[in-house]
Amino acid sequence: MKHSRIWAAAALVLFAAGAGQACAASPTPASSSSAARLEAQKAAFLALPEADRKAVQDALGWLDFYNGAVDGAFGKRTRDSIVAYQQSVGASADGVVSPAELEALKGAAQRARAAVDFALIDDRISGVRIGAPLKVLTTLKPSSADTTLESGDGGVSLALLSRPAPEGAAADAGLAALYAERSAGAGASKISYKAIKAGEFFVVAGEDKGAKFYMRFASSPPDWPGGPSLRGFVFAYPRERASAFDKLSLAVANAFDPFADTPAARGAARMQAVSARSDQDVARVAAGAPVIGLSPGSRPTPIPPPVTPTPTPALPAELRATALFVAPGQALTALPVIACAELSVAGRPAKILRADAPSGMTLIGGDFGAGAEAPKLATGATDLIVLSLASASAGTSTLEASPATVAPAGGGSAVVAALGKAASGAPAFDREGALAGIIAPIRGEPRRVGAAAIAEAHKLIGAEAIGAFLGIAPAAAAADAATLSAGEIAARERSAVADVMCRP
Repeated sequence: MKHSRIWAAAALVLFAAGAGQACAASPTPASSSSAARLEAQKAAFLALPEADRKAVQDALGWLDFYNGAVDGAFGKRTRDSIVAYQQSVGASADGVVSPAELEALKGAAQRARAAVDFALIDDRISGVRIGAPLKVLTTLKPSSADTTLESGDGGVSLALLSRPAPEGAAADAGLAALYAERSAGAGASKISYKAIKAGEFFVVAGEDKGAKFYMRFASSPPDWPGGPSLRGFVFAYPRERASAFDKLSLAVANAFDPFADTPAARGAARMQAVSARSDQDVARVAAGAPVIGLSPGSRPTPIPPPVTPTPTPALPAELRATALFVAPGQALTALPVIACAELSVAGRPAKILRADAPSGMTLIGGDFGAGAEAPKLATGATDLIVLSLASASAGTSTLEASPATVAPAGGGSAVVAALGKAASGAPAFDREGALAGIIAPIRGEPRRVGAAAIAEAHKLIGAEAIGAFLGIAPAAAAADAATLSAGEIAARERSAVADVMCRP
């Protein structure tokens, strides 16, 4: 449902901004210098990990600078929002998010979410997963198939809805019939926006009796257990409070996942029957958040999550890592102490030349890295950029530039960064572009919120150890060296970074 969620959030932009603004004339073509600047801003933004790109958009939305979909894509709306934020805080309005600005945005968004207790919830009655401001929506009104969260005065409401498809009809036919009903605009209801994507979802927005509302319904996947069904939500609030609630509408819409792959969603009726808690439970699923229960007329009560032992991970069918070319035909990475029956670098056959078992450092040889040079090594930096490769579609990989902070760990060093398991061996550069270390083998899957890895400590194999392993002496830092952005480091080192695949 990812693409439909993005499309629906874009529709909400039209609702919040007004159709007249959405249809305004396109700006005149940019000059060549403006186009070059836009491309540089785009490159820097896309060099950030997906989680950070989405965090920037989400935070700018909470701060009233951005009113688009939180999809991690770069466009004029995202660029203009970044520039507007930088101007508001007196920073250089260059359209490139610095590490300090990224952390400031994340902190500001977290404070904004905390101010309204915005939490991701699973509703066990409708099966809907969505984000909701629980400080505003304090009252729960359940029914047989739906759940409604309301403010104390009843002026703000979020209805979570479930509808079976008509008897003998496919879900897309039921979706079309429901769309025709909800978009008619009868009585005092005035529809300002409506759209449907056949077989997937529809959105309807407008006003009804002085209240703005945004509605979305989606049809179930073809193989959904229990047969075709429809799930949706309606978020409504007083028109005079739109300045405060339009951004909440955007946050709610971007968090909507009608058919999440969870026990609550994949069998709401069964969960009601076997749950030790009541049918009116709403459970937080945000990472690190406690489970909460809501009952009619009450506030959430924290309940400690159950403690379960961490299972020992089984040896995977294949291991992926990231390598740095350090000489023609040589790549440096970090692998666990295992034998590789089949080893490749950048898709080409390779072999292990030598390895340092305690650290996991591994030097791999093969027909790759033509023209590669020995890296410049540096020690003592604490502000790093980790370049790692993540698997993408059709066997391709995507370069991610992750900001990292060095911290002491067990007599050595670690970096705190949001990295996937394939970041084992990923090079970490200081802000002058020198190699400060590589990431030691990451043995377990990282904790995640959705598909995004959570920042945590990862052991760093430092420049001194790399120098001893490769026979290279660390160089002294140049006094007049320029400070590089994450995008500049990623662009400069992209051809020197490759993915590694090892089949035990």
